[in-house]
Amino acid sequence: MNAKRSQQRGASAIAIIIILLVIGAAVYVGFQYLPQVVEAGTVDSILDSVEKAHEETPYRSADAVRDAIDKHLNVNQLEGLKDSVKVTDEGEAFAVEVNYERGLNLLYKQQKIPYEKTLTLAK
Repeated sequence: MNAKRSQQRGASAIAIIIILLVIGAAVYVGFQYLPQVVEAGTVDSILDSVEKAHEETPYRSADAVRDAIDKHLNVNQLEGLKDSVKVTDEGEAFAVEVNYERGLNLLYKQQKIPYEKTLTLAK
């Protein structure tokens, strides 16, 4: 009665499939989310560049601020965001508002990711 028990080694096929499904879902969401993070970082960089340029040589009008932002959006191939940028002259300062949403497909639902940024440039 000395029957040897077989020892289990490694993961079963079902466990490996489950692990691969989880990794695959994470990669799927990551491939959608990463470009949005890069885009948001680029918009932040554009606003920082406009702010630094304003400190060196102040803009004289809201149209000049808008032209500078449009130029940066064109250079970074983000022309689609031009309608998301609002520049207003508030008397003592120029206000720049960037508002847009991007969708993240999570297989079971569409998740909206809002991006909102405000920049105030003193005259």
